[in-house]
Amino acid sequence: MQKLIVQPSTENMWPIAYDIIASNPDSKNLVFMIHGGGMDLHEKYFYLTEEISDATGKRTKTFEEMVQGNYDKLTEKLIENGADCIICRMDNRNHGESLLNGQMDTRNTSFVRLAQDEAELLRYIIRKYNIEHVEIVATCMGTLITQLMLTNENNRDIVNKVDSVVFNSPLYTQNLAFPKEYETFNYKKYQQLMNSNDDFQFTKMRGVFDSKETIYELAKYPDLHKQFAELMIPTQLYLGFGDRLLPYKRAREIAEEIRQINPNCEIIKVSRSHVKLQEFDSLIKKIISKDSNHCLYDPKSSYKFVTKASEYLLKNLENIRTKID
Repeated sequence: MQKLIVQPSTENMWPIAYDIIASNPDSKNLVFMIHGGGMDLHEKYFYLTEEISDATGKRTKTFEEMVQGNYDKLTEKLIENGADCIICRMDNRNHGESLLNGQMDTRNTSFVRLAQDEAELLRYIIRKYNIEHVEIVATCMGTLITQLMLTNENNRDIVNKVDSVVFNSPLYTQNLAFPKEYETFNYKKYQQLMNSNDDFQFTKMRGVFDSKETIYELAKYPDLHKQFAELMIPTQLYLGFGDRLLPYKRAREIAEEIRQINPNCEIIKVSRSHVKLQEFDSLIKKIISKDSNHCLYDPKSSYKFVTKASEYLLKNLENIRTKID
């Protein structure tokens, strides 16, 4: 694990942790992975395995921990296939090892600040390893940060090197600053924030702070996903069917808006597998979630994401090698 001090000599100065895994240490190609909120650079988490109700309607949920995180598995897959690349995975500010003396930055999260963190680390890695081509993999909050980073005119030097982007369960300004009523979680969260008397912070995830300031910031970018699409970067979008945080209906609408602008955009629907039901005499109703977990952590969703994303990245890296040869 290494650390880079980003935004030095400013109020936003912070140590950002990252690791480097070189499938080919002499490669000029970089696969850069940025995780979602509450995660770290491994993308290792707990996934829902069963949801059941008793006679009173009380629900009980069962969770299981992933043996390997999505980014661990994706990294391993690329290395197994001899990918011509260097892999860099970062811990976002307040996540994983990106702490200051073990402490978190307690100010309200600024997504623009996080996007600048990503840009500075990317720029540093590009210069240090003399990188010529970049593939970005991002999940949830990481996708929103990446959109802000890539559409910032000050980062054109980075954009010019980006050959493709893979977004898992992409989050957009539309979900947080302009939610629709059927986006139950986001809509209720938005209402709670905007109708509070103070700058109320609402979050269930360590490392992520949401406030009115956050909403006001994101509201400045109502068409961020369209601005990203206008960059015409080849893109893969993974959408979880039944995702409770980012409803598939809304995610698909936004994805189609992106594809209308950028035809080189592949939209992949991911559904979750059935889980074997156990028998309990005291339970009269058994409900099993057949939906895909948010960020695709359950075994079937994870397998599809890792398999297809690695194939996509390997193909892009091979195309780069062919052009050079």
